[in-house]
Amino acid sequence: MDIATNIAFIGALFTFFAAILTALVSFFRERSEREKWRRSLEFERVKWERTIELEREKWQKTIELEERHIRHEENKWVLELNSQRELELYKMRLRTYPEIFVMLEQLSHYRINEIDETEARELAEKLNKWGYSDAGLCMSPDTREAVFALRRRIGKYLQKEISAKDLTKGPRTDLIELMRFDLNHGSLWREFETLTGRNLAEMQKFIEKEA
Repeated sequence: MDIATNIAFIGALFTFFAAILTALVSFFRERSEREKWRRSLEFERVKWERTIELEREKWQKTIELEERHIRHEENKWVLELNSQRELELYKMRLRTYPEIFVMLEQLSHYRINEIDETEARELAEKLNKWGYSDAGLCMSPDTREAVFALRRRIGKYLQKEISAKDLTKGPRTDLIELMRFDLNHGSLWREFETLTGRNLAEMQKFIEKEA
């Protein structure tokens, strides 16, 4: 093999390996670019997902704050409405209760021996009318029941089933106590929580439940 042939062969080998090297460099460069692009896309995807998650959390907090504000306003409205209702009931009771309280003086221990059938019958009639009047609308259920219980007890007196002295016991005392309770006064003879105290406790339970 002469020199020219060797030179041509070597040149061909050099060209071949150069082409292979160029191809390899191009391949790895393209792979590097693709990996770089893939990482860039992955970074943008993660960034976008994080942005969406942050916005979602932001809106969730906004919604929770709005719901809390709405519940607060609802609770405030309920408490104001309840307070207004109790105030109106209290005014009605102050206006209507004294009438029946004065009539109960006939059943006091001091006057019970003076009562006759006519007075007892009139008192029973007044109790019945009182239970169906404005007072009957504003009194508590227990108080209204005590009114009719006393009316029935007077009926037993008129039928000679009990003595006048028995009228001073049971329903009469219950009615006095319950009227005082409705007007937020303490008991004369018994231990019980005032109406204001009970209402405050109920409102506190309502607030804790809705919080």
